[in-house]
Amino acid sequence: MAIRLNKAVVKGWIDNTTPGITTGSIEVLGLDRPLRLYLKGNARRDIAGSRITFKNPQPSPQPGVVKHLRILQRGVVSQMTASQKTKVPLISREEAQACIDQNRPIPFGWQNSLYLEWYSLLNHKVIIDTAQFEISPSLHQWEFDEQGDQAQILENIQTVQDFMEIMQHAAQAQADTNFSEDEADEFEWERRLRVRDTLEEAAWFLSGEYDSDIETLSFETADPTLRDRTALVQRAFHVQSLTLEALGEGMLDEGPRGDLALSVAFTFDSLDEVYPKDPIHLESGYLVAILKRTLEACHSAIASCNTLAMEDDQFENLRTQIFRLRNAIFDASIQLRAETQ
Repeated sequence: MAIRLNKAVVKGWIDNTTPGITTGSIEVLGLDRPLRLYLKGNARRDIAGSRITFKNPQPSPQPGVVKHLRILQRGVVSQMTASQKTKVPLISREEAQACIDQNRPIPFGWQNSLYLEWYSLLNHKVIIDTAQFEISPSLHQWEFDEQGDQAQILENIQTVQDFMEIMQHAAQAQADTNFSEDEADEFEWERRLRVRDTLEEAAWFLSGEYDSDIETLSFETADPTLRDRTALVQRAFHVQSLTLEALGEGMLDEGPRGDLALSVAFTFDSLDEVYPKDPIHLESGYLVAILKRTLEACHSAIASCNTLAMEDDQFENLRTQIFRLRNAIFDASIQLRAETQ
């Protein structure tokens, strides 16, 4: 069942200036933080290559809908456009009711509407469909021609189908698994690993820039206390140092700068905890769970860099470093999974 999120939207933005990746932030009544979108795929021709901001002039609560929303929306674009034709009444709601009471036709006209539809890992289908928002588009960084637009429609349909197939496998694997605290036998562990496999497959599917040939570290950490630590901790520290240098005082700002700082800090702190200088024994399942959370944080950081790179080229390099850290974390989780088999 689709989540239809129209009334509760306060304001937001959608950014498709990076080909193949669509990001966004949407403020919603009832949520203490904006939704963060990190989606694979492109919007339709009118939005593709640009960034649009939108505002709801009369937001109203949707508690029954909002309670199901997850803040981080990772998934795929189904269809996004700001020029879908919608039939709307040309008179006020009170006048329309009077027409109904008097059995008179209601005058209608056609108007462009905002239509945003995506599929996410945790909320599946989410739709925003309204002609009431105030919309401000930016200039296009790149564009589709008409033929490219039609090809993109077909590509999005196929991408959604592939994504849903992966998620159906994950749901079935979850249903077949017993996550009780009792000691699991080898067959139960196989079922649990199947859940991990499907979620890791989904993460790989959404990454778009995964490269299994991870380069070795070519830098020395500036902190001598970290030189004997694992490569993951060193790389995370390197990324954090670059982030602090790039953000300066902006690390305390709301929006993409603050989100970037929090995501990178969470990643380093988590890796620093589970890979201390003096090795400790932790269950492989726990380590994989922590690594998956750091992957989510990396994806959030990459989405912030996509936005900030439009203003400052140094975030292009930072995004590359975060991708490399993300890939190294992904490889570590794969290795842990293999060790438990």
